[in-house]
Amino acid sequence: MQILYGAIVVFFLFFGARYLQDEPPVAVHYFVIALYFFVILFEFRGNPFSRRIYVMLALLLLGNALVQFFYVENGVIFGLVSLLFSWFALQARRRIPQ
Repeated sequence: MQILYGAIVVFFLFFGARYLQDEPPVAVHYFVIALYFFVILFEFRGNPFSRRIYVMLALLLLGNALVQFFYVENGVIFGLVSLLFSWFALQARRRIPQ
């Protein structure tokens, strides 16, 4: 399972770097999704980040969703994915002990 999440992180980092020159908002989307999977990977490994990191990640994903909705042509799917992952980040925060 950890190898799968690690591969997903590398996949999104690769596509983020690929789109960085031509479409920066799409590249930011890929980088933020890679960050989400990186944080979740550490949670699955048993070393979760603090609860504040999950809140900041949720806010970052929410901001990314707004950018995708309003600044990217045909970015509705990217925005919905960011909103969904933002919700998942908030739910993951509740699983972390204080």
